[in-house]
Amino acid sequence: MAPQLAPGASHTFLGSVFGSVLDPVLGYFVLNIDPILVRIGALAIHWYGLMYVVAIAVALWVMLRYTRRLGLHDDQIWSAFIWTAIAGLIGGRLYYVIQQPDLVQKYLLDPINIIAVWNGGMAFFGAIFAGSATLFFLAPHYGIDRYIAIDGGALFAAVGQIFGRVGNIINGDILGSAVSNGVVSIPGQVCAHAPCLAYVPDAHILPWSVVYLNPNSFAATGIAYQPAPVYEILLNLVILGILLPLRFYLPRLKAGIFFVLYLALYALSQFVVFFARGTEPIVSFLGTQVLKQAQWTAVIVLLVCVPLYFLIMRVSRPWPYSAEHPVPWTPAATPDRAARDGAGGAGGSGGERGRVPEAVDSGGLALGEVALPTWQPTRIAGGGLRNVFGSAARDRLV
Repeated sequence: MAPQLAPGASHTFLGSVFGSVLDPVLGYFVLNIDPILVRIGALAIHWYGLMYVVAIAVALWVMLRYTRRLGLHDDQIWSAFIWTAIAGLIGGRLYYVIQQPDLVQKYLLDPINIIAVWNGGMAFFGAIFAGSATLFFLAPHYGIDRYIAIDGGALFAAVGQIFGRVGNIINGDILGSAVSNGVVSIPGQVCAHAPCLAYVPDAHILPWSVVYLNPNSFAATGIAYQPAPVYEILLNLVILGILLPLRFYLPRLKAGIFFVLYLALYALSQFVVFFARGTEPIVSFLGTQVLKQAQWTAVIVLLVCVPLYFLIMRVSRPWPYSAEHPVPWTPAATPDRAARDGAGGAGGSGGERGRVPEAVDSGGLALGEVALPTWQPTRIAGGGLRNVFGSAARDRLV
């Protein structure tokens, strides 16, 4: 699908966009893409769903490379990731649903719409809240320190959300403010057939605005809108550019700081970008009517980040492990120990507790020997290794 030009436009795409330096050519993009990528009988595969799959795959690949360099093992990450991803998807959808003005009529009285994620999408704040809470509380069950776990989750979110917004662009379910006076008169047969992306010069319209033509789009067709999801992608790229150089440095100071920085930056980006969003109304809150709901959420999150930073500085420790000095891990139990653990699990009271071998970090810090269950990848709730800082005082993290 190559970009098209309207009749009479410049012969080059960049020329039509920028024109000359002194006399730029203003105009708008025309987008005609069906939100449904493929139909197989009654089954419809949406671009939005595809982009979520791409987002999860790419973000998981980046996160696994990150956690390996931190000395964590893939089996630990996979177990925690599955439950965290499920919680994030549920949280993102529910947080979107509860913000809707037609919550009762559309969702509570017709609950099937709650799970129809292709109909309206999700709210990423909800995914962050649910996913982070799940990861924080479940991480010790899979041998991962809570604070380094949420650091990894923050990197996953920072990478994945960029791809998720591409689905919003195609859907037309996230729109900026309208920048045209009514329906735009599109010349000729520009983008008459999907899929199509074209640029139409027009000195009276914002040069990077978008006009949706596909009848299946969530956006009203023929209206030029500011591309709010594109703004968000650009801000997400800025956030990622800040976080990537710090992803190994901050955990060496205190595990968990990376997560707080991501949370603050994302909240700030949402506060800014929602000034350009035209699909969300201003809400009444604390006797004022100046901000939208996501902006109030962003303000609250920013305020929470301050005490959260000091809390993490107080209770967390520098992360001592690396790829060269990985976390202590027993990948398999001996037959007699596995039998004892199986008997203990059946009795519901735990089982014979194994011992994590004493480890020394790269700086020579003795981490101590702690009595913990053996690591059993086949038992989801029986993950044995705990990334414990210090002495045996933390041997009951479950």
